[in-house]
Amino acid sequence: AAIVVTEADLRDPPPAPPSERRADDLAYVIYTSGSTGQPKGVAVEHQSALNTLDDVCRTWSIGPEDRVFGISSASFDLSVFDVFGALGAGAALVLPAADARPDPARWAAQIARHRVTIWNSVPALMDLLVAHGAPLPSLRLVMLSGDWIPVPLPDRVRALAPRARRLSLGGATEAAIWSV
Repeated sequence: AAIVVTEADLRDPPPAPPSERRADDLAYVIYTSGSTGQPKGVAVEHQSALNTLDDVCRTWSIGPEDRVFGISSASFDLSVFDVFGALGAGAALVLPAADARPDPARWAAQIARHRVTIWNSVPALMDLLVAHGAPLPSLRLVMLSGDWIPVPLPDRVRALAPRARRLSLGGATEAAIWSV
């Protein structure tokens, strides 16, 4: 069977049905790291995620002029900000090349080419990037979470991204990305 769509259909589409979604509906399920034993699936509701995303975007003035580097895996809760926080604020999402191995030289080139303004990752990925040594003048916000931040890392970031504000964020997966 075929579906035929005419120009008239496109000019005068039927109204969209009303959304029956609620704030307490499930937004996503994401697994914890298992640091307390076994990884467990955490069910996060729309309103919980939205509260966090709205607060971060409002607090740090994230908007259409920003470009977020989506370095975190989609299976990690930091990616929720990268995708939904960025796009919800009207920012662009810049994705690194789909490669199985970390490539800080390629990341630095993409950050420069696309004038990325926001980096959001675990400290280990930022450590790889700053070890590469390329200047990162477009970064205005570096958000690190998900693990301990090595004491020298913020100063190393400042040396390459002098205008970037450096944030240490944290919180349980159950708290919808960050609670600090």
